[in-house]
Amino acid sequence: MNEKNLVELWNDKRRQLISAQLPSVIALAVITVMAMMGYFDSASGYAPTFAALFLVTVGSLSVLTQFAVIREAQSVVKDLQAIDNPGAVAQMIASSGSYLVYTRVLMVVFSLGLLLALVLLVL
Repeated sequence: MNEKNLVELWNDKRRQLISAQLPSVIALAVITVMAMMGYFDSASGYAPTFAALFLVTVGSLSVLTQFAVIREAQSVVKDLQAIDNPGAVAQMIASSGSYLVYTRVLMVVFSLGLLLALVLLVL
């Protein structure tokens, strides 16, 4: 692949990463609004449990998708690093490989933190 195609692929991976976050954000927003409006107050014990399991499932699938996108973006970074005389944009992308690693680590930490908070709320 040439430099232009790799930069386009990088931008595509960025869009995929953002899109992968949308389902969990929407689900969290809807369930938060429902909780604030009191829909779970009069519901049976199954409704809050279902909502919690739904959030965990949607969030887990979102995180797995984001991990896959980050892995693919790392391969784009490696390919851009191998190009001779890359342009400024390609150089900037090629130097961002460490940020992808940090992002993946932070995703794990935040995901575990949110899961722990959810477990504490349910208990």
